[in-house]
Amino acid sequence: MTSADTAFLNNLAAEPVRSVYVHVPFCQHRCGYCDFAIVAGRNELVPRYLNALSLELTRQFSSASERIELDTLYIGGGTPTLLSADELQSLLTLLQQFFVLGPDAEFTFEANPDRFTPEKQDVLSEAGVNRISLGIQSFDDNFLTLLERTHSAAEAEQVYRQTRERFENVSIDLIFALPGQTAEHWEQTLERAISWQPAHISTYALTFEKGTSFWGQREKGILAQVADDLETHMYERVMAVLPAAGLQPYEISNFARPGRESRHNQIYWTGKPFYAFGPGAAAFVGNRRSVNHRSPFTWMKRLEQDESPVDLVDDLSTEERARELFAVGLRRVQGVNLSDILARTGCDMASLLQSDLQRFEELNWLEKTKTGYRLTPAGRLYADSIAADVI
Repeated sequence: MTSADTAFLNNLAAEPVRSVYVHVPFCQHRCGYCDFAIVAGRNELVPRYLNALSLELTRQFSSASERIELDTLYIGGGTPTLLSADELQSLLTLLQQFFVLGPDAEFTFEANPDRFTPEKQDVLSEAGVNRISLGIQSFDDNFLTLLERTHSAAEAEQVYRQTRERFENVSIDLIFALPGQTAEHWEQTLERAISWQPAHISTYALTFEKGTSFWGQREKGILAQVADDLETHMYERVMAVLPAAGLQPYEISNFARPGRESRHNQIYWTGKPFYAFGPGAAAFVGNRRSVNHRSPFTWMKRLEQDESPVDLVDDLSTEERARELFAVGLRRVQGVNLSDILARTGCDMASLLQSDLQRFEELNWLEKTKTGYRLTPAGRLYADSIAADVI
C-alpha cells in the first residue's frame, strides 16, 4: 500500500457516517419501465420484511453504545407508503431504535398518490418526516395508463394538496420522452407542475431497461422511443422553464427553490459516506461499496438464517475513488472542485484525466471553472457517457 493509499484510508476512517437509506420493496404493481428491486402485490410479506430489516440493523449496529445521529434519512422503494398506517408506524418505531435525527435533519419519504391517505401522512409527520417525494410522473391519464401507474391525474392533484397541508417541503417526479408525447404536451406538463408551486421537481427521460416489460414491447415494435432530437428539446425546455419559475437546477435532473435542494441526494453526488438497508440497497462506507441482494426473498432468507445480506463488495483504490468523485460530482451544476478531490484522495485529476478533459472541452461538453470543471448545457446531455469514460 502506498503512502497516498494510507492517507486516503485514514481520511475515510475519520469521516463520520450521518446518512441512511432504507429500501422498502413493496409495490401494488410493477410499472412497465421499472427495473428496481421490488415485489408487487405481496403485502402479506410486510411483517416478514420488517423482521428482516430489524435483523439487518441489529447486525450492523449490535456493538453501538448509542443511537446513530443522522443528518439525512431517506426511505425509498418501491412504494413505502403502500404499507398500512400501522405498518408505517412499526417501521418508524424500528428506525427510532437505531437512529436519532440531528438538529435540522432532513427526513425524506417517497410516496405514490394512490393509497397515501391523510392518516398515513399524519403518521409520517408525527414521526419527524419533513420531506415528501411524490411520484406524480404525468398529469395525463392516458400517459399514466401507458406507464402502468396506479393513480389518476385527479387523484395525484388531490393527494398533492393534502400533502402540502402537512408538509412544506414536497417534491414531485415527472417523466418525459414518453412514447407518443409531443413537445407541446411536455410544455403543458411543465406549466402545470409550476402552477402547483412545489418546493422541488425531479425530471427524468424515460429509459427502456433490459428485462422490463417496456424493453420487450419496444423490441416487438409495440412501443417506440421518441426521437433523440425531441428528447433533447424536451430537456432543454426543462432547463429553460423551471429556472424561470424559481426552481433552480442544482443537478442534471433536479430543480429546487432556494434551500429546498435534496440534502440526502447531495450526499451521493459529493461522495460522502452513507449506510443503506433493505433488498438491493447500496451503501458506501470508508472505501467500500456494498450492495445487498436484489431479491427481497433472498435478502430476507439470508438474514433469517443469520447470514449476511450483502451480495457484492467493492473496495475502491485511491484512483478509483478519485475517478468516481469526479464523475458523480459532474452531475452537480456547480461541477467538481479539483482541490477537494486532491485533498480527499491525493489524486491530481487535471493530470490523471488530461487527455479526456481536453477532448471533452473540444466537444464543448466541459468548461473550466475557478475551482475545476463543470458540464456545459450541451454536456449535460452526455453526462452518462462522460462518467463512463472517466470511471
